[in-house]
Amino acid sequence: MADSGLAESAEKAAEAVSESVAAAREKFTRLSDDVQQRYKQVSKDVRRGAERATKEIRKSAEAARDTYRDTANKVQKSYKRTRSEVNRMSRDVGEYVRENPGKAVLMAAGIGFLIGLVVRRRDDD
Repeated sequence: MADSGLAESAEKAAEAVSESVAAAREKFTRLSDDVQQRYKQVSKDVRRGAERATKEIRKSAEAARDTYRDTANKVQKSYKRTRSEVNRMSRDVGEYVRENPGKAVLMAAGIGFLIGLVVRRRDDD
């Protein structure tokens, strides 16, 4: 009888261990599935974030190119306009000097004298 009680206890212990192992496997499987799902979700979120970032970078780069192009065109137009204005003024001054050589020499001498005074005062300080 003692042997049958011992065998019965061993059987119950084996059954309990088997149930514990089965429960542990089930928990491990659920945990593994949960980790895999979370990994997939994180991967998907990272991919979406990277795609959004790429789109924003492209938009910003395009906007920068447009701004650069517009600014370069404006600077080029301003340069051409200024160069044209300087050329026109140079022609006007040359024409004035040819028409009024005496006045031009006196004006140049006066301007030279004033510049000399200003420069000399700065040297004295």
